[in-house]
Amino acid sequence: MSKERDDFVAAKIAKMSLLEKCGQLLTFTWRGAIPTPSGIEQITKLHAGGICLEPYALETCKNLYWGRSQVDPNFKKPDDYFDIAHTWFNSRAFGISVTPEELTEALNNMQKIAMNRPSGIPLHVTIDMEGDFKNDYTAGGVLQFIPPMGITAIGDVDLAYKIANLMGRQMAAIGVTQFYHPVCDVNINPLNPEIGVRSFGDNVSVISKFIDATVRGYEDAGITATIKHFAGRGDSATDAHDVLDVCRGDKKRMQDVELAAFQAGVDAGASALMTAHTIFPAYDEEYPATLSKKILTDLLRGEMGFDGIIVSDAIGMAAILKKWPLPLACAMAIKAGVDTILLKADDESRSQCLFGIKSAVENGTLPEERVNDAVRRLLCRKYDQGLFEKAGKMDPKETTKIVRSKENRDFSREVAHKALLVVRDDKKLLPLSKDKKILVIEQTIPYEFLGKDLYSHAHMFCEQMVKHSTNLILDDAPFHAEEEDIEEALRLAKEADLVVMTNYYARIEKRGNNTHLARALKAAGHTVVVVTNFPYRKGTTTVADAVVCNFSGTPDSIRASADLLFGAIKPYPTTKMPIDLSAEQNLPEEPDPAPRKSQEKKPGNVWGGKC
Repeated sequence: MSKERDDFVAAKIAKMSLLEKCGQLLTFTWRGAIPTPSGIEQITKLHAGGICLEPYALETCKNLYWGRSQVDPNFKKPDDYFDIAHTWFNSRAFGISVTPEELTEALNNMQKIAMNRPSGIPLHVTIDMEGDFKNDYTAGGVLQFIPPMGITAIGDVDLAYKIANLMGRQMAAIGVTQFYHPVCDVNINPLNPEIGVRSFGDNVSVISKFIDATVRGYEDAGITATIKHFAGRGDSATDAHDVLDVCRGDKKRMQDVELAAFQAGVDAGASALMTAHTIFPAYDEEYPATLSKKILTDLLRGEMGFDGIIVSDAIGMAAILKKWPLPLACAMAIKAGVDTILLKADDESRSQCLFGIKSAVENGTLPEERVNDAVRRLLCRKYDQGLFEKAGKMDPKETTKIVRSKENRDFSREVAHKALLVVRDDKKLLPLSKDKKILVIEQTIPYEFLGKDLYSHAHMFCEQMVKHSTNLILDDAPFHAEEEDIEEALRLAKEADLVVMTNYYARIEKRGNNTHLARALKAAGHTVVVVTNFPYRKGTTTVADAVVCNFSGTPDSIRASADLLFGAIKPYPTTKMPIDLSAEQNLPEEPDPAPRKSQEKKPGNVWGGKC
């Protein structure tokens, strides 16, 4: 602890108004990469402590969060209440493709706006860059890597550190200060729809080593590592974006499994932790962790010794919103021990949440000392990261050096190669013969996951397959194929010797993936090879003749998969399945949603939101 830092922070807090202090506890989302009155005023008027980046998206107050408005219709506005500007862009429109250098300049601009506030406090800048489909910045050739489960499959702890450190240095050069990562959930439920490959695996003694390496890699790069989702969402069969879940492990199980993984992150020096919107009856039968003093203050700070920043998961998830209106939930979370609220909204709920916290202080339900304690933690971290000196002064040329480095790009391809795993090939179909006519069906990755450029686009797999053979029939299908897509695939398959299809899993695609398409092709008597990012049955299927798991729907992983299919590269013998798949064997297969007929289909390629 530095006396100079503590004196500096204390002097800042002493000069702040209550409204400024309450604003410092809020992390608002900045969608896109262009300044708008709304995006500026959430910094200047709502006194935002930080922004969470979603460059792939577009700001609009028409955008519902997972289909729900976050505005509290019953909110009682205090006398000093005000709202800020709103942006009314088309909620179905996509964001823009912005290069790392351009994003660096854009963040410099936002930090300058923040530093020109009377408080002179910089923003913390956060992002999800977990790997696979949970990279919230994918454009301009930015380096992307496999998710945690793929790293565990490779089995190299030093490599895990190197990946984390390079990702941290890349994003720190752009101006990011915090990752909402690593995921420390132990994925002991193979049917978990939310966590999956975001987890390092299902064996806590194994994954703890990779959590430790990842935390150290981020922190050594100057990035705040955020271990999540405390106290563990690995034993869940639901998605917290949809419902409030209850994880019923007893104290011994949680201490041995869930809490042990988080303790590894705490001991490694993680500067932040994100809460789970989940009830853990072993510690609190009434409130989810985000709102629980018993879990956040008594357990996490008291028993586990965590003294870093506590971040809420996005407070507008249905797990919270269905029971507690957002302004109330924000105040409850701060009182329970949360230091900063993540609010993914572009509408009036931003003002409501700010004044909800302020009103709770003024009416005595939230002690101001608790607010001061949270602000102190946040400002101390900003001081330690040098943000009071360097915010708004990042050099795009330094970003270029990292992102465009041949060494770093070669390393990204090497990691993608090392993660490849042949799950099965009972008919010895691999490597594929160029003499065989192959129908290639590329599952269309949701547009928001793509960089919208030649490096990251919707037909990367087909592009790479053509580099090995032109004896191909190229086709694509939606992420979840509908009736006419299946009919087309069956018709084209009659002209081919075998079918190669991608079958990825992404939790935001609520209708599922293309396992049903694989079944339809097999039922028609065709030979099917599947490439997937998901080692569980949802990805590998039970019917495909050969399966390659790459663990990631990112560009280098997709291209490496095609290379492996044709034998241009071989799998590493040291790469192993990182989970115990026997847990799936006694579980019934989940039914696929019935394909829709053409007249029932919704308009294609419409952005539905991503978190």
